[in-house]
Amino acid sequence: MLLYRKLLAFALALFCLQVQAQDSTKPSPRKTFKNLTNPDSLVLINFKIIPVPTISSTPETGVKFGGELIHFFNAKGEKKESRGSFVIGQMSFSTKSQFEIGASWQAFTKNEKFVFRGSAGYTNFNERYWGLGNNTLSNDNYYSQFYTRTFLESRNFRLIANQWYVGAVINYSNTFNVTYSRPLDANQLGVTGINGSQVFGVGPAVLYEGRNYPFSATKGSYFEFYLQHYDKVLGGDYVYNEWLLDMRKYIPLQENSTLAFQLFTRESIGDIPLRETSRLGSANLMRGFFVGRFRDNAYSASQIELRSKIWKWIYGAFFGATGLVGESVGKYDISNIRSAGGAGLRFLVNKKNRMFLRVDYARNSTGGNAYYIKLNEAF
Repeated sequence: MLLYRKLLAFALALFCLQVQAQDSTKPSPRKTFKNLTNPDSLVLINFKIIPVPTISSTPETGVKFGGELIHFFNAKGEKKESRGSFVIGQMSFSTKSQFEIGASWQAFTKNEKFVFRGSAGYTNFNERYWGLGNNTLSNDNYYSQFYTRTFLESRNFRLIANQWYVGAVINYSNTFNVTYSRPLDANQLGVTGINGSQVFGVGPAVLYEGRNYPFSATKGSYFEFYLQHYDKVLGGDYVYNEWLLDMRKYIPLQENSTLAFQLFTRESIGDIPLRETSRLGSANLMRGFFVGRFRDNAYSASQIELRSKIWKWIYGAFFGATGLVGESVGKYDISNIRSAGGAGLRFLVNKKNRMFLRVDYARNSTGGNAYYIKLNEAF
């Protein structure tokens, strides 16, 4: 616990530095304790690109150290600014011998006519593999899977009317140099893509972006749906289809208090390699479960979170979630529903765009638990 307190203090100090290029007005800095502990009172440095050392923690990565080059902006329109956008280039190393280099972005263009979201990168990673489906190995009897991966995920939308967008999604993923901590048994050797895979998919998408703050909404709604077709003609090694539905709702209960909901479903149909199957658990949905503790062709989950202000720039949250995996949505067995929940603190690091440093603790229905230190709300 002492380690996490130290990490929290360090991470908070680092992320507060990002504020220095964010707000449009410059306060007159005064050397008081109040100003030094209030992110919006820090001395502003007019950088276009901010170099920031970073630290985060999840069960999958352990403690991750690295650096980022960050550009935050709000595109200027004729009537008002667009909502918050960012482009981040990053490099990191973790205590679990993982290396990542890549970029992520979310951009609202002038008058929010276009929305671009995505990520790309190269990683040497390791994760745990318990098997496919619901009848998996026990919690402690997993395979450690090591691999190298290159990827590009891009979602591009054009405004149609009233915050509704249409567009296209592109997904490329190449997983190779796959090894395991011990020899695979006969059942595992027959799993599609157990030793690596390359996939390429494209398809149409629909988006409703009605949140007031994309990083941490206090009101509004969000809807995203897409279909993707993966094919050898596109450059992949597998042929299958995939659809995804993501719905969110944010209800303001009173000043500085919000109730948030999310419903998520993803299903793949066809010849799906292991790395591309849907995985239950993450820092954003089904917190408390290790990513991939259960995985299959279909995955659905829902979560609820209550967020409230505690003091000045410190907020608190309570959350709970349920989810399940199956061979398909039509073959779900409700006896396989898993649950998780927990609580956390939020530290406001940018008031203009409501960006938070998030620290969560969660437990799951199989007896596991996890800590998370991340930037921005889970959903």
